[in-house]
Amino acid sequence: MAKQADGPGPIQRFQTFFNEVRVEMTKVAWPSKEEVKASTSVVLMLLAILAFIVGTMDIVFRTVVVTLLKIA
Repeated sequence: MAKQADGPGPIQRFQTFFNEVRVEMTKVAWPSKEEVKASTSVVLMLLAILAFIVGTMDIVFRTVVVTLLKIA
């Protein structure tokens, strides 16, 4: 008894997948170099601000906990 194929083989599915990926990648609206630079600078500035806030909170909470432990 011969085995029936359920559909295309793995190689055909692999080729179809990458052909579809290539077609979809041509539809992507890629940002310009200036847009990437501007977005990167915004992200880095926000990262620095958040790092400062978290560092400050860490110092404050650490001071509070050490003070409470000295009292107890």
